[in-house]
Amino acid sequence: MDDTAAGLRRRLFDAAARMRKQRLEPPAPKGVTPAEMYAIMAVSRLEGEGRKVRSGDIAECGHATPSAVSQTLKSLEEKGLITRQRDKGDSRAVTVHLTEGGRAFSARGRELHEQMIDGVLTYLGPEDAEHLVRIVERLADFPASEVVRAQQNSSAQAGNGAESSASAASADRTGVAASEAAGADASPASAANAGHLGSSYASGAGADNADVVAGDPASASGAPSQASSAKGGAPCA
Repeated sequence: MDDTAAGLRRRLFDAAARMRKQRLEPPAPKGVTPAEMYAIMAVSRLEGEGRKVRSGDIAECGHATPSAVSQTLKSLEEKGLITRQRDKGDSRAVTVHLTEGGRAFSARGRELHEQMIDGVLTYLGPEDAEHLVRIVERLADFPASEVVRAQQNSSAQAGNGAESSASAASADRTGVAASEAAGADASPASAANAGHLGSSYASGAGADNADVVAGDPASASGAPSQASSAKGGAPCA
């Protein structure tokens, strides 16, 4: 087994590619599509934070296009799972709200997602599961690490802004690849690949840390391969 830096990098990328190809997705409750489930979870999460939810917030969470989110919300409204209302403070703005039915789907989606994550952790076994969580927790701090800052400063001093951006992007890619290799891409635009076990249906009001290690909702929103994270790196849904 090749344990050199180049060998480990190659193994990591190969494993991440295999996971993306398999695209194991957290199940959505019967009656909604993965994209609709992600939107429901995003609204639940943002409402739980006491925020006024607009379609743009949902699009940002899933890195989806406004038109894709608009179609998803239209379908959810027709199914009676959300309502859209004029914002009392800004008549030009429209806010999105879950109905009782929408909240029930949110709870069921979170339950299914947690079952999937439990299955992954059981498959890994106690020791490897602990290692997975510990490594993902470390990766969450990597973008702000001294290593990344040193690379960015070095590039800036060399007068090459492109290299600095590439360095930051490389750090992001490394984190995503490692998450995927660890079994985590349950993200939602398409609904959440098993390649990002950390964000998918994991949000919703009151979502806990276990949710974060669980899946990436980006795919469910309808945009191609998204990374559904909110500003600051926390999953939206």
